[in-house]
Amino acid sequence: MPASSPSFLAPKGPLGDMGGRVREPALSVALWLSWGAALGAVACAMALLTQQTELQILRRELTRLQRSGGPFENGEGNPWLSLQEQRPESLEALENGERSRRRRAVLTRKQKKKHSVLHLVPINITSKEDSDVTEVMWQPALKRGRGLEAQGYVVRVWDAGVYLLYSQVLFHDVTFTMGQAVSREGQGRQETLFRCIRSMPSNPDWAYNSCYSAGVFHLHQGDILSVIIPRARAKLSLSPHGTFLGKPLWAETGRREALDE
Repeated sequence: MPASSPSFLAPKGPLGDMGGRVREPALSVALWLSWGAALGAVACAMALLTQQTELQILRRELTRLQRSGGPFENGEGNPWLSLQEQRPESLEALENGERSRRRRAVLTRKQKKKHSVLHLVPINITSKEDSDVTEVMWQPALKRGRGLEAQGYVVRVWDAGVYLLYSQVLFHDVTFTMGQAVSREGQGRQETLFRCIRSMPSNPDWAYNSCYSAGVFHLHQGDILSVIIPRARAKLSLSPHGTFLGKPLWAETGRREALDE
């Protein structure tokens, strides 16, 4: 076999041509990137010029409106000015409604804070022969607020308002009829608010009967309430579940109103 010639292993073509073919794609990419960057810069410059032109137009328009007084110079087209000029009664009604709402909210908070409750139980009784009555001395078993105050045989009202008054007396007496009356003294007069009457058995072993009555009344500041039994030496129970007196406040009308009345 003949020996291989070195000419068959040598590459065809000169080395310079081979290197040139490798550099041609890289040069093309570089050229395209340069053209793209140049076009982008031109586009940005044109956009800036356009924005500057529009901004100058808006500034001139704003200056013209300021000099001419604007489109609301004569009050036309201005919704707030039109509302004030054409419907002043509507604005006044809105303001009055807001003031009324705030006033009601304040009164509601005051009423919640000043509700008064007083439940009394007996601790002693006193008989008056000259006037043929028996009076009950009370002490608080439940108290809330300062609208009512127990003072021995009477109860004083400090806060005017609408009160629910209730009274019960458990009698152990053979007198044919027994009962009690709740009276009020104030503003220069004395009156009976309500009374209760019960028939009693003649047998001492059966002579037990309770008398309960209640009512709603408007009491004034300074009123004095008392429970009177129109019998001297009346026999009754001093147990807290048999004889009691109560005055919860339903609605407060205020001290000033009570004084004005």
